[in-house]
Amino acid sequence: MGLLHGGILCALILVLVVGACVTAGAATPGAPAAPPIPRIAHADGRYHLMVDGQPYLMLGGQAHNSSATNAADIERVCTSVAGLHGNTLIIPMYWELVEPQRGKFDFRLVDEIITAARRHGLRLVLQWFATWKNGEMNYTPEWVKLNRAKYRRVVGLREEELNIISPLCAAARDADARAFRAVMRHIRSVDEGHRTVVVMQVENEPGLLGSDRDHSSYATRLFNGPVPAELMSYLSKHRGSLTASMRGARSRSKFRSSGTWSEVFGPMAPEAFSAWHIARYVDAVAAAGKEEYPLPMYANAWLIEPHGERPGRWPSGGATEHVLDIWKAAAPHLDFIAPDIYYPKYYDSAVIYARPDNPLFVPEVNFMPFFGALAFMTFATFNGMCFSPFGIDAAVEDGKVTEGAAQFEDTFRVLRPLLPMIARYQYTGKLHAVIQGISPGEDWAHNITLSDGAVAAMIEFTIMLDPEKRRGRGMILELGPGDYIIVGASFKVDFRALKGPLRDIGLASVEEGTFEGERWVPQRQLTGDDMRVRLPDKAAILRVKLAGL
Repeated sequence: MGLLHGGILCALILVLVVGACVTAGAATPGAPAAPPIPRIAHADGRYHLMVDGQPYLMLGGQAHNSSATNAADIERVCTSVAGLHGNTLIIPMYWELVEPQRGKFDFRLVDEIITAARRHGLRLVLQWFATWKNGEMNYTPEWVKLNRAKYRRVVGLREEELNIISPLCAAARDADARAFRAVMRHIRSVDEGHRTVVVMQVENEPGLLGSDRDHSSYATRLFNGPVPAELMSYLSKHRGSLTASMRGARSRSKFRSSGTWSEVFGPMAPEAFSAWHIARYVDAVAAAGKEEYPLPMYANAWLIEPHGERPGRWPSGGATEHVLDIWKAAAPHLDFIAPDIYYPKYYDSAVIYARPDNPLFVPEVNFMPFFGALAFMTFATFNGMCFSPFGIDAAVEDGKVTEGAAQFEDTFRVLRPLLPMIARYQYTGKLHAVIQGISPGEDWAHNITLSDGAVAAMIEFTIMLDPEKRRGRGMILELGPGDYIIVGASFKVDFRALKGPLRDIGLASVEEGTFEGERWVPQRQLTGDDMRVRLPDKAAILRVKLAGL
């Protein structure tokens, strides 16, 4: 018994010593704690991307499609994003380069991207170009492209094979998911302590370009069969919040609770069928990645173009307004769906995606001067999380911002220090975009009723509208009654009382300055004849206090 008791005592001592060593190693006194994993905070219809425990808004820049194949191009695009005063680089990874041979992975370019981003003080959104890139399969590895029997293609209406992996091909889905799992495992191993990578894009503009659906015999049997009960249940439960297109399709079928795809969705059936199967495929890839490293993930959408007469002209089954609700039902592992907006009716596209179950995140916007002002609308009007022009690689040349990038640089320069304040005031009704020429009648002037209901800000633009070069643009942020931050360029503001006698409201003070975090740093006091609220043609930040409210 004595030997037994002695053995037990020794074992207990060993356990306690080992436990103490493990605990000490895990929490060394004075060692900085690892930053929390980025996540999407969602409550009461409000969304925030949380990075290092704080809301994070992205002033992004997206690289061209082939800009992540070598160190020189990666460095160039990082320089451009930093030169525009952006804080986030959106850049692809390619399945064909990550897994050039089946089961053999090469992460050198991924590591180069992460290292370069850190060097320039940038966060990263990494795009997984894999089964889909713009509705086709061009970034799949050669061993996938050559094995048509195993990795089946979409069959067109004339029985032709298309340059698209079928969303019904389980072998391709599983291979893609295995590769993405390996990518996320590697990113966690090299970046978990830094959190350089904050969001992942799964695939790129998935869908079927050139066909409304897979017309193979197997796919056709499924198409002529019943719509999955899971999807029918979701559409029924969310009947009151469906997009206009989905509500119209369901209305025409008298909101029937079951049936074939054609019976349930009518003329939209092929697109709906494609959306369900593509979204399920993408969701499986995202789920595999999240098991390794659960960063926020999204899929982006090639939108329906003005000249696109039917699905297949745009990638059929992609997360357009027609089938956005199907994607929300089919892809629960995606945190949101993001629109790529290249056409001038920006508001019309943004309003579709900024909804109670989906925050607005715009990873691609047309890199033309017309679109630069729309960053203000994204963050103020739609409480958006990201605004990012596409193809910014040459925005900075020889250390100078190019002419075509100037309006983006001017906008990003004044927005960057305001981001913490904007994040705090989103969803409060105290942010107001000021953009010339976006709505009819606003080419010259318009007014904004401020949140207290007692004051209107009368906006008058000070330049002739020239959307190809520059426009009046900005934002008003209400810090409190009669205390405003006004940021932007090429407009002036008068304040008018909305209660009591008709009158303009005088100014107590006008300061030009900036923010450090949430602390206002005045740089110049406007006095005498200069005490007016006029934003110059080069963007500035003013703090304005009213007198006699």
